[in-house]
Amino acid sequence: MDELEFRRRLFAHPNTKDKDVLEFAEQSPERKQLVNELKQLDKELVEAMQVPVPDNLADKIIFNQTMGEQSDQRSGNNPAAKQTKPKTPWYIAIAASVVIAFTGVLYHLMSPTLSIGEHALAHVYHEIDALSVNEEIALDEVNLRLSELGGHLDELPGAITYARYCNFKGQKGLHLVFQSDFGPMTVFIVPSANDYLGDVHFNDQRFAGRVSHFPQGDAILVAMAQAPVDEYQARINQSLRWN
Repeated sequence: MDELEFRRRLFAHPNTKDKDVLEFAEQSPERKQLVNELKQLDKELVEAMQVPVPDNLADKIIFNQTMGEQSDQRSGNNPAAKQTKPKTPWYIAIAASVVIAFTGVLYHLMSPTLSIGEHALAHVYHEIDALSVNEEIALDEVNLRLSELGGHLDELPGAITYARYCNFKGQKGLHLVFQSDFGPMTVFIVPSANDYLGDVHFNDQRFAGRVSHFPQGDAILVAMAQAPVDEYQARINQSLRWN
């Protein structure tokens, strides 16, 4: 078994009992770490899918929306009348939010046609707790992991507090978080053969990011929307070397 076959089987079945896969994983600390990380991700997805949803949730949401629209039509611009608008019960609103949010994240993580920027945002939201980790990780430890992907970092523009392998659009990548003057920033380093070289910007209401394509792979930065993304991405690009 080679590295590519190992990753293919593991990403398809994180909890596999396949003897060949498990024996191959035991030969490398990085492989064992990847097994544990994918098992944890699979567990989190299963737990999220088990969130209880009230019976007839869709019907209740539609009914309340319809009642609200009818109330608005009757009340016109009368503020007093608008106060009588039926309110959606809190448990329905929460359940609906959970279902919608999880469905969106799951779609973003699994969709093969998703852009790199959209996938990066979905990945950050899925592992949002990574932004709250404060324990510093040595650069040597990060480079030990990155070396398996064919890369090396001379430095990052801040203390590194998170470093884990991840599944980035079906490809093994490294998910990093470092601290900056503008809050925690996320970096994804993903080996990939690129014909197109250059940068792509992306954003939503909360985060902004930039993808830098290199011949050997991609470096993707995600930061708070008001952060100077270009400045930090330039520093990362200068520090990143591919073997």
